[in-house]
Amino acid sequence: MKGLLLLFATISLSVNLYADCPGCTTSLPDSLPADTIFITQAAEGQVGQYYQSDLSFRMPMTTTPVNASDPDTPPGLPISEITVSSVANLPPGLSWEASQTVFDVSEETDGCVRFCGVPIIPGLYNVEVIISAEVLLINRTSSFTIPILILPGQTVSEGFTIDNTSGCGEVLASFDNNVPSGGAEGFSYIWDFGNGNNSTAENPEPQLYDEPGEYGISYQVIVDTFGYLLNDVTITEVSCDDFLGGAPDLLIEVYNPLGEKIYFTDEVSNASLPLSFEPNIFIEEGPYEIRVIDDDQGLDGGDDLCGSFGFVQTSNGVLTDGGATVEIEILHRVDTLRSEGTIRVFEQPDPPQLEDPSGDLLCEGDTLLLLTDYDSGTQWYQDTTPVLNANGDSLVVWESGVYWVNFTNADGCSATSDTLDLAFGTLPVTPVFTNEDNLLTLFDEEALPENFSLQWYFNGEPIEAAQGLEYCIDKSGDYTLEAVDLDSGCSSTYSRSVVYDEDFPNCMPVSTEETALLSGLQVYPTLLEGEVLWVKGQVRSGGLQLTLFNMQGQVIWQQPYTPVGRQLEVQIILPQLAAGGYVLQAQDGMEVAAFRLIKP
Repeated sequence: MKGLLLLFATISLSVNLYADCPGCTTSLPDSLPADTIFITQAAEGQVGQYYQSDLSFRMPMTTTPVNASDPDTPPGLPISEITVSSVANLPPGLSWEASQTVFDVSEETDGCVRFCGVPIIPGLYNVEVIISAEVLLINRTSSFTIPILILPGQTVSEGFTIDNTSGCGEVLASFDNNVPSGGAEGFSYIWDFGNGNNSTAENPEPQLYDEPGEYGISYQVIVDTFGYLLNDVTITEVSCDDFLGGAPDLLIEVYNPLGEKIYFTDEVSNASLPLSFEPNIFIEEGPYEIRVIDDDQGLDGGDDLCGSFGFVQTSNGVLTDGGATVEIEILHRVDTLRSEGTIRVFEQPDPPQLEDPSGDLLCEGDTLLLLTDYDSGTQWYQDTTPVLNANGDSLVVWESGVYWVNFTNADGCSATSDTLDLAFGTLPVTPVFTNEDNLLTLFDEEALPENFSLQWYFNGEPIEAAQGLEYCIDKSGDYTLEAVDLDSGCSSTYSRSVVYDEDFPNCMPVSTEETALLSGLQVYPTLLEGEVLWVKGQVRSGGLQLTLFNMQGQVIWQQPYTPVGRQLEVQIILPQLAAGGYVLQAQDGMEVAAFRLIKP
């Protein structure tokens, strides 16, 4: 049932570790089967913007829905209870609260969870929820992932918009001008990015903020597109009079730099001063002229020029010409807009450091203590699954897997250690041995690894040249056999106390009949470290036949010998022998003796 929780865990979201987001609403399709797995998706969020998202789910009642996606999980097993244990990798600034934390699936399978808060760091967060489930009274632990995408923050002001306003370690922010010129003249910009850079560009380049801190952004745009408007001309004093006496009949004329009349007014008969006119004409660069005319309609030979007044775009105020005075008003409207914003860069923590135990031999049954340099804010992982309640500076491991640790600081910035791929080697089967007539023999040779070595021990000390499947003892004591898997380096041992049986010297029975027949015949060494064997003793007949058998009764070597004066002393060079037990048979006529030999 290794995949039992990997699927149905995706619906068990109930947790109140952060009880700040109450009131979630369960909303599931009407067509859902009763025994199924279903969960809705979490909405996207944005840094600096309030986030709220409700997820609804339905948990399975049996393992049948799990089996549909994970054939290793047998179908039809009842699920009695699901409990949420912890949560990891929640976006900084968010909390969550669900309908309940423990589900008795025989009574309740539907629920909901609400995520809420103001996220402060952008990124794709794979929120890990660690759960345990009870199936046939067996608790299993697993985790599931809820992806929540938090988009970079955005500051929108009247003058500009910042995309990506916060981050860990460094922030690359871009700026959009909200008061574009559209190609028109009269726009000027001043940017101060707070990182030592300034710009007068309408659309500046993105800016890098690579040190932790808070950066103030200031923006100013000056819009000078209105131009210069001659809004008012007021005649305050003239030196000309009507030729018939009394007040003059006044009008004004305006001439551009080319001497062209671009504006004139009707006469005002018997004008009383001050006399105002509103030309409302735009003034370009260059010298302009205002003429004040006394309109006599040709009765005295022509109109009288009461005054001529030169002016330019900036000539606001009083103008004089002899005894004539006018006051002009030129409007030049300039709009200035200022906006501010902020970019925050949080400190990026250094990756956690792990001590690499790659030089250590790890075998089944061993434990290894992993250590990191952060004592809090950590989450340990085995492969892709967070380890339950593993949030300190150490983790005890005892099985193969890829291990790593994630650290998150108070600002929500995370760093991940390198991975450790740990392999706990397989132990050989315990090398049980038997004792028969002082011969210790491995009980099950077939259970040994493909590549192995053996070593016999007496009272805890290795026996020299004792590396075979059998060992013939010559004294009582504690004997141990060690089997080593040469591929993994792991070993197993078996020990027992053995009492030496004097009736079986050299692991052969004492035969009164054989002793009498071949009195004093010696064979040595019985432990064959090389290929040399000595046979010494008295022979009664004319010759001695020596035959070497293996433990299956097959003849390995055979040779006749003729003694000198019935006394035999020969050195025998045996063929190359495999490790194991052998029997040397000596036959003198009808007399036979056997000697047990061991090749380590």
